[in-house]
Amino acid sequence: MPQKYRRGRGRGGQPLLFLHSNMIAKEKIRKVAESKIKEINGFLVDVKVNTANVITLFFDRMDGVHIEHCMTISKHIEEHFDRDIEDYQLTVCSAGLENPFMVDQQYHKYNGQEVGVLLNNGKRKKGIILSYENDVLTLETLKKEKGSKKSYITKELRIPQAEIKETKLKINFK
Repeated sequence: MPQKYRRGRGRGGQPLLFLHSNMIAKEKIRKVAESKIKEINGFLVDVKVNTANVITLFFDRMDGVHIEHCMTISKHIEEHFDRDIEDYQLTVCSAGLENPFMVDQQYHKYNGQEVGVLLNNGKRKKGIILSYENDVLTLETLKKEKGSKKSYITKELRIPQAEIKETKLKINFK
């Protein structure tokens, strides 16, 4: 495992020793993984690599992710990177229901489902995804009818992607 050492000074002028290992480039992992993910009719959501070469790859499929899909992608990545040289830890998993949407395909996957949207201005919106086209999310929202305690009006709300800070799937246990 090739490593580089660098000396420096900490607080009070105390000498420090830094250990640098070969970090695998995020783009290299993305490139290797995408071909296999497409092969199983999936889409890449995100890749995270920290300085200790702990790699976490998130992907999804329209039909859902099974453990066999994770194993297939993991084996494919391991065929392209040598653990003895790169010294990495790899986790391959689904995007998760509780995580914010990271790619456009997630809006399409959850079409017809209820989501919560946090806007850049801090306001929150909630509704059912009707569509996501040309970087515009269209939601069906319910608004209380004026003067009524139980009557609601259904409205269509269009939100440009540029105004969205975060979108999460609403999980209802009804």
